[in-house]
Amino acid sequence: MIVGIVGSEEAKFTELGASEARRILRSIIDDPSVTEVVSGKCHLGGIDIWAIDIAKNLGIATTEFVPERLSWEFFKKRNLLIAERSDIVYCITVNELPPDFKGMRFDYCYHCGKDSLPHVKSGGCWTLKQAILRGKHGTLRIVRNF
Repeated sequence: MIVGIVGSEEAKFTELGASEARRILRSIIDDPSVTEVVSGKCHLGGIDIWAIDIAKNLGIATTEFVPERLSWEFFKKRNLLIAERSDIVYCITVNELPPDFKGMRFDYCYHCGKDSLPHVKSGGCWTLKQAILRGKHGTLRIVRNF
């Protein structure tokens, strides 16, 4: 089974949240049915990088779709490649941002809507929805930062 793993950048995690995210990643990737892990090599670190590192340490094949440039046009293209290649896509994000997070803040994840389980906005949610639209399985995992 080819598993796509997407989610939040490193700065959105507290130490507690990052530890829990890595535990979740290990549990997903260490499943005997996983033959490959696909991710997007986010230049800001976090879930993409941690997933590939864990997969490599476990001897699982990896594919990283790197955007040609750092703009939505190229992120979209990369994210669609992840959705297409994967049998299942996991998006791992956080319930709330650390107080010292310096990036953009939103009241809710606009990819999922106000009525979804509370979590910060993640481009991974967009990728997850694209996979589902293509008949793939998708799972959102929300990590508690506090």
